[in-house]
Amino acid sequence: MLIITFIFSGWLAMMVGVQVPNGPVFDLRVIPIIFATLMFRSPLHVLLIGLGISASRFMVNGITPNALTGSINIAILAVVSAGLVLLYQRRQNCSYLMKATVSLLTINIVQVTGIALFGALNREVYVKQIMPYTLPLSLLLGAFFLFIIYDFYKEQMLAMELSQKNKILEKQKLELLETHQELEDKANQILKSYKYKSDFMSNMSHELRTPLNSIILLSELIRENETGKADNENFEYADIIHTSSNELLRIINDILDLSKAEAGKMELEWGEISIEDITQVLYHQLAPFADKKQLNFEVLIDEAVPAVLMSDGLRLSQILRNLLSNAVKFTNYGTVTLHVSMDPVLDHILFIVKDTGIGIDEENQRLVFEAFLQEDSTLNRKYEGTGLGLSISSQLAKLLGGTLTLSSKKGIGSEFMLSLPLHMNINNH
Repeated sequence: MLIITFIFSGWLAMMVGVQVPNGPVFDLRVIPIIFATLMFRSPLHVLLIGLGISASRFMVNGITPNALTGSINIAILAVVSAGLVLLYQRRQNCSYLMKATVSLLTINIVQVTGIALFGALNREVYVKQIMPYTLPLSLLLGAFFLFIIYDFYKEQMLAMELSQKNKILEKQKLELLETHQELEDKANQILKSYKYKSDFMSNMSHELRTPLNSIILLSELIRENETGKADNENFEYADIIHTSSNELLRIINDILDLSKAEAGKMELEWGEISIEDITQVLYHQLAPFADKKQLNFEVLIDEAVPAVLMSDGLRLSQILRNLLSNAVKFTNYGTVTLHVSMDPVLDHILFIVKDTGIGIDEENQRLVFEAFLQEDSTLNRKYEGTGLGLSISSQLAKLLGGTLTLSSKKGIGSEFMLSLPLHMNINNH
């Protein structure tokens, strides 16, 4: 539509020009062509405008030899204008003033040269008597119109720039949508893989526990039958088998618990738990290990702590046993303490396990809660273990509605704090 408007403007400029019997002496046919070199970025569009104005030349004076020479002259201007647009494409830093000046001078000079070479007027008369007036006048009027359309030119350039940016944004939007779809597909694949892994671990754990339980029972029977016999190697072998099998069963149970917790299939049995009973059982279970390492192991319960807590006793014991076992394992001298108190701000009960062990570097404290990781993950670790205990404890703490946090300094000791709500809304779990 814009191209047709430019062609119509060229035709209108020729209609109102100064005429003589042999043809037009002066008109503004070059103005639309000059404008086109500034407004369009495609040489083809400018060429079409020039050729369109060239064809409309026959609509001014009909099909005559003069009209033919005028049409040829305008066609030459069209080719020159297309060449100017190509030049501006290569020199994109050119200002409006520079491009307007080049287009104005070039197209006007080409026009008067064409009229002088094969125009309808006598060449000598045109060069000496007409061109000295028409060329400056054409340049002056052209400059005037170019000044007028400067604001329109800026708006047009801005619109073109916005259009280009919109195309870029649209392209980026499509790329983002494709990326988003790819991420969703990968996320679904990860979820499927995660489910398969959890199901596999759960099934394998059950499959492994059955023969292990048989090994444990049989080794226990052998131990009982061989008890009291002097220098009995069978008893020692059965004892090793029994101890190793129980350790392996514990690891398998940890893997099963972790897979259940991650898959959200962990079933909790809520009920009232005696704080004193659960801590005393833990004390009697772990005191022998602490005594073996000559550690001071103690359990402290504040008077403000209520006698009972609503929670899952089995899972609470599992968390505290993991924390206390680690504290004893990583402490070579000093004290291991289980301190039970009330949170001064929240209605929570706090189970704080504190030791004077090796401690954990600050940058590694988050790693200890990841599955299969320990602070020291090298092959030849001094302290053996699967790295599952703290990960399971953290998962269980969340299921019980609480949190498990760590405060530690390397070489000084660690403090794990399990915070559980005193009154739990079981219906939400």
